[in-house]
Amino acid sequence: MGTNTGISNNAKALIAGITANVIWGFSFMATRIALGYTGVHMLLSLRFIASFLIMLVLAAAGIGKVNFKGKPVGLLLLMALCEPVIYFFAETYGVKFTTSSFSGLMISLIPITTALLSVVVIREHLTLKRFLWILCSVLGVILISVKQTSEGTISVKGIICLLIAIISASFFSILSRTLAGRFTSFERTFIMMLMGCICFTGTALIENRTDYIPAFAAAVTEPHVILPVLFLSLICSVTAFFCMNYAMTYLEVNRVVVFANITPVVSVIAGVLFLGEPFSAIFLVGIILILLGVYMVSKEN
Repeated sequence: MGTNTGISNNAKALIAGITANVIWGFSFMATRIALGYTGVHMLLSLRFIASFLIMLVLAAAGIGKVNFKGKPVGLLLLMALCEPVIYFFAETYGVKFTTSSFSGLMISLIPITTALLSVVVIREHLTLKRFLWILCSVLGVILISVKQTSEGTISVKGIICLLIAIISASFFSILSRTLAGRFTSFERTFIMMLMGCICFTGTALIENRTDYIPAFAAAVTEPHVILPVLFLSLICSVTAFFCMNYAMTYLEVNRVVVFANITPVVSVIAGVLFLGEPFSAIFLVGIILILLGVYMVSKEN
């Protein structure tokens, strides 16, 4: 009976990890759309105000429970500082100063940095075979992105921002895995949304000062802002992060993070279907390499 439960949890965790990264594949497009009508800080403020309100409603309805008594809250806050706070500041500015495709390329390096850090920090075992399949996925991302970056404008400050995002995301994954035994997926997601709400609203207030209310009103009444915000908050923040924290509860860090390479595949497909971006044989080869790597890593016991 115990064996069946373990298999079930493992399968659910795999599905959760894949689902989270499929969702995040659409986030770059939503972010780019919203940034055309509002600033970085206001966008992040709106996103995480909505996200935290959703978590409060879920907690009030009894769908999720929160209990931090006697638990290592300091480490939990550090996890939430890494992501969403540092990560989303860095990623959003990275997307703003580069292209969505190049951002996908950079973010796809997270599996490599996280896998290496998990070996050093929490002594996880990383087989050569698994590492090579991770590299296979990253190679696919490179093929997809190199083609597109030749057509976009990329700045040094954008690259630096994305490097910061990669490092913070890697430490987030390790901390989430470390804290999985002490905090539920809901508790970890709850504190992440709270930290994002406080920090991003604070920076939006500092940036806009007395103009915050008019800027807030202008943003929430603009369909090109509020619709992406609803998608980014309910789906990309609450749902996707809950799925990722659930996956981290049952799977090794270096196994979960390879699913990040699904994100650029979805980004390319979304661009082709919704934005009319071109599709080539190089994209097809890259997608095959990415999905092959993800499949082989998820297949390992």
